[in-house]
Amino acid sequence: MRLSPSDVRQQHFTERMFRGFDKDEVDRFLDQIAEDYESVIKENALLKEQLAAFEERSRSTADLERTLQDTLVTTQRVTDEMKTNAKREVELMVREAKLTGEKILEEARAEEARIVSEVKTLKRTRRQLLEDLRATLGQYQRIFSGELGGFGDEDESRS
Repeated sequence: MRLSPSDVRQQHFTERMFRGFDKDEVDRFLDQIAEDYESVIKENALLKEQLAAFEERSRSTADLERTLQDTLVTTQRVTDEMKTNAKREVELMVREAKLTGEKILEEARAEEARIVSEVKTLKRTRRQLLEDLRATLGQYQRIFSGELGGFGDEDESRS
């Protein structure tokens, strides 16, 4: 049984005839106090060891937490940089695509203009060929009419 401080304060020893205390009772009481005190010292030492272990774990946990926090900050910074780089790349790709699209459009317009010009040239050539053919046909018709007219005159002169 452990003694409390109030037990020690309230302990009364039996007085003997010459106003002294019973030596055995005092020795037993002192032995009990010594046992309790040893127990308290051992418990205190154990608690100090546990406290040291908890403090060490706490420091380790704090170091780990700091490391994790640094890792999170670094990860966030890297993520932000990756996002920024990706946006730049996308913007560059969009600009390149626009330039390529504009170039293709210009080439298509140039090709359209060339084809339109070629079609006009072909139409002019066709008209010219038709006019030449009509003229040639007209000449052949006149020649043919003239020869037929001459054949009719020869028939008349033979008679």
